[in-house]
Amino acid sequence: MTTPNYLSDRTHAVEWSGIRIMFALAEEVPGVVNLGIGQPDFDTPAFIRNAAKQALDDGYTRYPPAKGFADLRRVIAQKVKAENGIDADPDREVYVAVGAMQVIFNTCLHLLNPGDEVIVMDPGYDYYSQIRLFGGVPVPVATHESNRFKVDPADIRAAITDKTKLMIINTPSNPTGAIFDEAILRSIADMAIEHDIWVLSDEPYEHILFDGHRHISIGALEGMAERTISAFTLSKSYAMTGWRVGYTVAPKAIIDEMEKLMEHMVSGVTAVAQRAALAAISAPQDCVREMVATYAKRRELVYEGLNAIDGVSCIKPESTFYAFPNISSTDLSSWDFAKYLVKEHKVAVVPGSIFGKAGEGFVRLSFAVSMEQLKEGIARIGRGVAALRS
Repeated sequence: MTTPNYLSDRTHAVEWSGIRIMFALAEEVPGVVNLGIGQPDFDTPAFIRNAAKQALDDGYTRYPPAKGFADLRRVIAQKVKAENGIDADPDREVYVAVGAMQVIFNTCLHLLNPGDEVIVMDPGYDYYSQIRLFGGVPVPVATHESNRFKVDPADIRAAITDKTKLMIINTPSNPTGAIFDEAILRSIADMAIEHDIWVLSDEPYEHILFDGHRHISIGALEGMAERTISAFTLSKSYAMTGWRVGYTVAPKAIIDEMEKLMEHMVSGVTAVAQRAALAAISAPQDCVREMVATYAKRRELVYEGLNAIDGVSCIKPESTFYAFPNISSTDLSSWDFAKYLVKEHKVAVVPGSIFGKAGEGFVRLSFAVSMEQLKEGIARIGRGVAALRS
């Protein structure tokens, strides 16, 4: 299909989200068990909702500051110092965004010129559209199940050229649940410093960790503060996906650009959502620990249930609320397998190839749903795989 002459080539070339395509397929199937949804099934905790209600009564209904309310930025600076080891000036190096997605978008907007190369992990979250929108060239670096999907720094080094402008890392990782340990991050940092490369560190799952694993922010490592844009969100930790509020810590020059263009994009993050965010970050984190404890129980069910299916194998995710089972023995592509499951067995998963070429042969399954839905969904997957193998 040719581009209509009233659409820009830049935006028309952006592909539709594969996840959204799967959601649309699932919505057409009555009684489907949807294990593709990448958001918590919990309600936003009551104390956060109450803070938003109080904010309305207190008159937070007008334009907010472009880079966020000062008291929220101060609390964010305290949080990233205590939890992430990052020193940030709340007036110069902190910016409140419309979720972490805006941070990713703005990073590509502010850093990339046509032809600049961006290293991304494969399989990994889909950053391709944002990169290409601003003329950048994605350079995938494969990770492998045999290494629990942890990137080999040597593969990153091999991908660096004189055109490399940015590396995007996502740890804890969507869709694999992998965590990059300090040795891996130190190697990445050394390469970024050596070759003068920016790093976008996308950290939405920083709190959803299992088995004593620890999250490390690359921005806290020596020499990285001046070249790291750290993206955070309240969506996953606090079940606030619909509130659309996140934040970034970055050098002042980047924050200034984000603030400058916020006026031309959305003016600012919704005032009420910011007051809810202030309450969430400021309060004791019991609600987060309770949700993670529930995810941990569900993870065990998913891990055991998937590995009990003849023809399916799955490593135990170290973090997030995703499993990434290997379905290559079915001899179907990940797209064909996902379409088969949703149409013939009424269970929705996400094709692994959506997350890159190295994701072929896998599917992503979310355990941010109830135990009952998980049990039923895994049973349906089992019946589907058995029918293929019979």
